[in-house]
Amino acid sequence: MAAPTTPPTSGGDWCDALVCSKTDGGGKYIGLSRAATSALPPKGRATFVEAGKKVTKEVPYQYVTLLACGNNSPVGQTEIGCTAAYETCQGANVEGPYTRIYRKLLTPDAARSNVWENVGTTCFPTAVPNAVQRPRLTLAMIRSQWERTQFAKPTVSMQPIGGKTLVTLPTFFQLAYPATGFQPNEINTVNLLGHQVRIKPTFKHNVFSYGDGGSSGPTQSGGGVYPDGDIKHAYDKSGTYVTSVSTTYGGQYSVDGGEWADIPGSVTVAGPSSQIQVVTTKNQLVNN
Repeated sequence: MAAPTTPPTSGGDWCDALVCSKTDGGGKYIGLSRAATSALPPKGRATFVEAGKKVTKEVPYQYVTLLACGNNSPVGQTEIGCTAAYETCQGANVEGPYTRIYRKLLTPDAARSNVWENVGTTCFPTAVPNAVQRPRLTLAMIRSQWERTQFAKPTVSMQPIGGKTLVTLPTFFQLAYPATGFQPNEINTVNLLGHQVRIKPTFKHNVFSYGDGGSSGPTQSGGGVYPDGDIKHAYDKSGTYVTSVSTTYGGQYSVDGGEWADIPGSVTVAGPSSQIQVVTTKNQLVNN
């Protein structure tokens, strides 16, 4: 009997003779464990006609692994990807992606040799015996591509304009993204191992640095101008200070038009620095 391809609806860890849903320190997976996947039999018994006689023999299995997406099957299908296949299997000890396992008996009977059996699912596709292994897109590849994204570098502008302000006068700071690079929610589409992968930087927070040891953030704000801007700072001493802003990006991905899913981790991108000169005022007595 083939293992189920989806877990029960009840929560928590569970296992039966063929299939597991497991969450532990090494990650999460559903389907056959690594040990159960590698223990799939390399041979099976088949009855067929040989030299005019009906015989029953052990013959090799041929295994095929396909992403657990849509109608993927070993018969006349071009494999498609889906975000869920990469989201299901996660963790340091779980290779992924979530995969269906099919097998057939290799017999001289051509009709029998075209009968595929679904034997379950696994998060350990490279452990399947007697399978033709081909390069397979993984979440690690997607994350690596996201980390190489040309993220937009945030710039900071100040008011009063002109790069000069007065001691104790509130200076307003505002973030802007340049035209180059990918800003939050802009989509970068790439092709990875034949799959269309959309990668979308997402916004987590900003940190504004004022150059005198002061800062604002992490904050969801991009600042603004007088009088309503909420990112502002008053300098206590005169001098020239180097200011900057950095944005921390998260990410989402979609495979072959599938749903969006979060990419684990974050990337912090520092923008170019700007100088601001802080000066004092002098009182001067004027005779009329």
